[in-house]
Amino acid sequence: MASTAENFPLPLELRHIGSKPLVLRFNRGNPEEPPTILDPFDSDLRESRLQMETLDGKQCLACLQGEWLLLLDKGTKECVMMSLASFSKISLPPLLAPVEKLGSCVLSSSTPPDCTVMFAATEEKQDDSESDEDGSDEDDDEDTGYMLYCRPGDKDWWGLYDDENDHAIDKNSITMASQGTVYVRTDRRTFIAIDASLSSSDEATIERRGIPHPTRMRWACNEEYLVESDGDVFLLQFYTHGFRNSEVVDMDIHRLDTSVYAWKKVESIGDRTFFVGDDNCVALSSASRAELRPDSVHLLHKDCRDGIRLYTIQLDDRKMSCNLLLLPTSSDDIYYWVVPSSFKKESKQPLAISSKANNKNKHNFVEDLDQVVAPWASLPVDVVEGLVSRISFTDYLNVREVCKGWNCISKPIAYAERYPTYPLLMSICPSSKGVFKLFDPVIQKEYTVKNNGSLVPSDDYFQMLVFAKHGWVLVMGGDKHIYAANPFTGERIDLPERPQNGNQFDGISFSSAPNSPDCTVCCIHKLRNSGRTDLLHVLTWHPGDEHWTKEDIGDETQFRTAYSNPVFYHGEFYCLGTRGNLGVFNPDNMIWRVLDKPEPILDGDPMTGEQHCQLLEFKDDLFAIFRPHDRGPIALYRLDKVRMVWTVVEKFEGEVIFVDNWNAIMTSSPRDAFGNNRIYMPKLGGCNKAGEADKGAFYDFQSRKYHPNYYGLTERMNSIWVEPNSSYWEILISN
Repeated sequence: MASTAENFPLPLELRHIGSKPLVLRFNRGNPEEPPTILDPFDSDLRESRLQMETLDGKQCLACLQGEWLLLLDKGTKECVMMSLASFSKISLPPLLAPVEKLGSCVLSSSTPPDCTVMFAATEEKQDDSESDEDGSDEDDDEDTGYMLYCRPGDKDWWGLYDDENDHAIDKNSITMASQGTVYVRTDRRTFIAIDASLSSSDEATIERRGIPHPTRMRWACNEEYLVESDGDVFLLQFYTHGFRNSEVVDMDIHRLDTSVYAWKKVESIGDRTFFVGDDNCVALSSASRAELRPDSVHLLHKDCRDGIRLYTIQLDDRKMSCNLLLLPTSSDDIYYWVVPSSFKKESKQPLAISSKANNKNKHNFVEDLDQVVAPWASLPVDVVEGLVSRISFTDYLNVREVCKGWNCISKPIAYAERYPTYPLLMSICPSSKGVFKLFDPVIQKEYTVKNNGSLVPSDDYFQMLVFAKHGWVLVMGGDKHIYAANPFTGERIDLPERPQNGNQFDGISFSSAPNSPDCTVCCIHKLRNSGRTDLLHVLTWHPGDEHWTKEDIGDETQFRTAYSNPVFYHGEFYCLGTRGNLGVFNPDNMIWRVLDKPEPILDGDPMTGEQHCQLLEFKDDLFAIFRPHDRGPIALYRLDKVRMVWTVVEKFEGEVIFVDNWNAIMTSSPRDAFGNNRIYMPKLGGCNKAGEADKGAFYDFQSRKYHPNYYGLTERMNSIWVEPNSSYWEILISN
C-alpha cells in the first residue's frame, strides 16, 4: 500500500516537478543507466542526470497519469508505484509476466491507491492440438492478446481474455482509462471498453465490443493516441509523411460519445492542453490557470533520423511549430511526459468541448458595412489607382471589395507583365469560421478570405487539401468524400464517394480543370507484397461518371511509388519512384509501364515516404526534387529528354520553386519580387501580433541553407500552393 516519501534531499532537477511540464528519459536497453530529465519548452535547460536511490536496480515500465512511475525489480520481481511529486510508494503484487510481453499500461482512476493497474499484454497461444487438420503448425508462434491487471493490495495479477471477439488485443494496443472504464484498440482498428472500477473481490469485465474507429483522411494515420480529460475520451490522429523517418503534416481529434459509442469531430478542446507521445499521454484540464497556452497539443515525435522532435499544434488557428529537442539516441529510449496532479488543477469554470472552433474577428475581403463607410470611400479614385500598381494581387482583390466606386478600379497591364500570377499558400481554417487563408510570398502577407461557397464545411469529418492546379484544389473529406473547388471563382464539383480504402493512395492528380469535359482525375497506389503478386491500384473519374473506375494492374517490378502526386504529361500520368525512376499510366487504355530509362538516381530500395520525392513539369521539361525530412540539402534533377537521363541542376535560370507536402510548382521569378535560386517551403518564418503570417520560409539553392531556419518555424497544417487562374486574373485586369 502507500508509504511515505523517502527521507533524502530532493534532487535539484526534481524541484521543477509540479511547476512545469517536463520530459523524463529512460534507456530501456540499459536499465542501470540513470534517467535524464529536461524542460522541452526551455532551450537553455539542458538534459541532466537524475540520481535517485529508489531507481537503482529498477526497470521503469510506465509513467502513469504523468506522475506515477511503475518500477520493477528485475531480480525479485517486486513491483511498486512511486509518485514523482510526493515520492510516496504503492506496493503491487510481484510481476512474473515477461517484460517483453507487456505493452501499454493505464490506471483506471487518477486517485491511487484506489485504482486498477492494467497492461495490454500477450502470451503464447495455448493449443491442445499438436497441429492443424492438414498437419501444419504454422500458427504455433502466434501470441494471444489479453489484459493483465491488479489492484493495490492484491496478492496476484489477473488476466482478462476476450474469447468472443475476433478483434484481438495485442501489447501494442493503445489504451487509456476514463472514470473506471479502460478503452483498448484492437488489431482490427475497433475499440473495446472494459469495466475496471472493481473492488478487491470483483473481476474486470468487457462491457462493450466493436466500438468503430472514426474516419481518417489520407491513408492510415501513422500515429494515434487516446487521451482522457475530465471524463471525456479523445482520440488524436496524426498524419505523417513517411514511417521510420517522418514528419507530421496534419492531425485531427475526435471525442467518444459514450451514450451511443460513436466518435464526434472536435475542433477545439477549450482550456485544455494535451501532452502526447508513444510512451504516455497526459491531459491538463486548465492550461490558462497553469499559464500555458490553452487549446493546444504537444507531441513528442521519435520517428526522425535527426533526433526527437517536439510538435506544438494550436487548434484555434491550425498552426504547428516544430523544434528539435534531442539528437538521435538509442531506439530503446523511452520518453515520458511528467505533469503531476499538483500541476493539473481543476478549473472553476465548466470546460467547453466544442466541435467548432471559437470565432474571432479577422480581416476579411468582404468587410462589415461600418468599416467601408467614410473615410475610405471618400478617397479620390485617381489616388487609389495610383496606389494599385504598388500592391499585390491579393491586396488588389481586397481594394476592389471596399466599395462600389473602387470595384471598377483596374490594374495597369504593365503591372500584370511585371508581376504575373504566382502561387499563394492556401490553408483551410476550422469549418466553423467559414474562411480560408492565403499567404502571399511576394509581399509576405497573409489574408483571411471569406469562403465563397466553393469549400464545403462539415461538422462530421475533417478535410485535407491534396492537389492543386489551374486554380482548382482537390479536397478530401473523411475517408469517402472528395470534391474539386476553385476558391477564386467560387465553383465546386462534387465527385462520387470513393470505394473502400479509396483514401489509401500514393498520389492524386487531374489532367485538366475539373470543369472541362476532357478532365481525368487519377489516384494511384503501388502495393508491394513479399512473395505475392505486386499490384498497382488505380482509380479514375471523368465528368459525368457516377462511380469511380477501379483497375488493379499486376506489376512484378521493384518500382515503388513515392508519396507524390502524378504529373499529367503528354497525355499520360507520370509517377516518380522512390529511387528516381519513372512509371507511366495511360488513362485511355488503362496500361501501366515502368520506364527502363531514365535509370534510378538513388541506390538501394528506399521506402515510400523516406523523404519528399516530387515530380514537376515546367516549360515541357520534367524535374525531380528530393527533399529530406530534416535540414539536409535539397537535390534537383532535370530529365534530358534526348538521352533520357537525369541531369543535376546546380542553379536556377530565373525560376523559383514552391513545394508543399504533396505538390511542387516551378514558375518564372517575377521581377523585383524574388531572389533567384529559391525553393519556397510550406512553412512560415514569422507571424505578427495578430497571429497572421508576415514572413515566408525558403531554401536558398545556391548557399544550400534554409531561411530563416529549418526548425522553430510555424506552418499552417493542411496547406498547399495554389496558382490563381490566369483567365480570372486577365478578367480582373480588364475590368
